Amino acid sequence: MERAKPTRQNLMQLRRRREVVRKGRDLLKSKREALMKEFMGLVEECMKTREDLTRLLSKARRNLEIAGAMEGEALTSLAVKSERNITLDIKIKNVWGVKIPEIVERPVVRSLEARDVSPIGESPFALGTARDFEMAVSLMIKMAGPEARLARVGEMIKSDSRKINAIGEVMLPDMKTRIKAIERVLEEREKEEIYRIKRYKSVKATQMQS
Repeated sequence: MERAKPTRQNLMQLRRRREVVRKGRDLLKSKREALMKEFMGLVEECMKTREDLTRLLSKARRNLEIAGAMEGEALTSLAVKSERNITLDIKIKNVWGVKIPEIVERPVVRSLEARDVSPIGESPFALGTARDFEMAVSLMIKMAGPEARLARVGEMIKSDSRKINAIGEVMLPDMKTRIKAIERVLEEREKEEIYRIKRYKSVKATQMQS
């Protein structure tokens, strides 16, 4: 960084710049604190959803094994009928100036009418198992948005922490050193000027006496 010439004007400018940098660091700290609160909230939300998903998948797998043993080919037929594509709508949300993808939740669990199957012709147990897996898919979709947001917020916290550290450990100490250096030079100049004035007065007084 180019060193400023040791003048009072440059000293004042450097002091003002240091104050601006300090305020910027304080703003970054406030932002990071808000992001940390959001991060912890997202962690709690994601952990709860993952626990719910784990329990639901465990139940669905057990029921699938039982249904397979009881229904056999009928279960395979129901699985073929239940096959479908699920489309996701993604919108972009602005968080602290950063664009984050957010999944728009839509109903995944279907009614009997939507499945286009007869409740008489299909086993309630098999239908219940299919419903469990659809609920699991719904939870996965619900979890995807917060987890993507969690990862992005985590990146933002790391980035802001690096900036805060750079300001506190490099920029501000460097500015302090430069300010001190200019102040020392100006103090020396002031002392020299005072010395010259005193010497001039002394010489002048001597001349007047002689």
